[in-house]
Amino acid sequence: MISVVIIEDEPIAAKYLAKLLCATGRVEIAGEAPDAEGGLRLCAQLRPEAVFMDIRLPSQDGISLAQRLHLLPQPPLVVFTTGYADRASDAFRVAAVDYLIKPLNAAQVAEAVARLEVRKVMERICREKRMAASAREGEAVDEDLLPVKVAGEDVVRFLTRREVVAAVRRDRRTWIHTVREEIPTYFAISDVLRWLGGAPFLQVSRETLVNMQAVESVVHYGDRLYQLQLRDRSGSTVEVSRSGANRLSAYLKLRREAVDAPA
Repeated sequence: MISVVIIEDEPIAAKYLAKLLCATGRVEIAGEAPDAEGGLRLCAQLRPEAVFMDIRLPSQDGISLAQRLHLLPQPPLVVFTTGYADRASDAFRVAAVDYLIKPLNAAQVAEAVARLEVRKVMERICREKRMAASAREGEAVDEDLLPVKVAGEDVVRFLTRREVVAAVRRDRRTWIHTVREEIPTYFAISDVLRWLGGAPFLQVSRETLVNMQAVESVVHYGDRLYQLQLRDRSGSTVEVSRSGANRLSAYLKLRREAVDAPA
């Protein structure tokens, strides 16, 4: 069971959300608050595993509240609920697990709970791996293994960093591409970036993270316009965003300089 605090200023909306959460059979409602300050106090006191909160609250914006929640000794995972679709990018910048558009329905809420369960499993596995490694004198923590819970299945698989060709966000899933298959997950791209971030992985758009060692070709067809062909199972191509083009150009420049450097 996941312990949850609801922060919602509309009593009817709070009651309906609580009903949908309880209907999943995987959530325990620890408490409810009608505003940001009350929600912060409740989370500090109860230490819930997750918070479902409106992104627009009296006296304080939900994004600002999420930033304050992250400073708690045991910060909860955050799921935003809102009637406004234009704040999704802000929500994911503060590592929200999900962003639900009102009116809510049972399928939406059940999927958000599934995402929370995935995040809990991943954090527990990583924590246990660190503890096991630290208990063995002189053994380094293996940070190269990515635990992947397959969406819709009770299966957790471990991939090495070199197996991952790309992570691509589409249809409310993040698909992990390898040379053999494409695995649907409930990860946010920010989760994958946290586990795999750093060379040779490069975020080429908001929806796509690429292993540059698994790129077959780079096509440059205009000002800051690039397309990458991957060495995954299907030879996928991905578009590079304008901001991603800057990162890609910097990466390619460093690679050229490394090749041209005298021995």
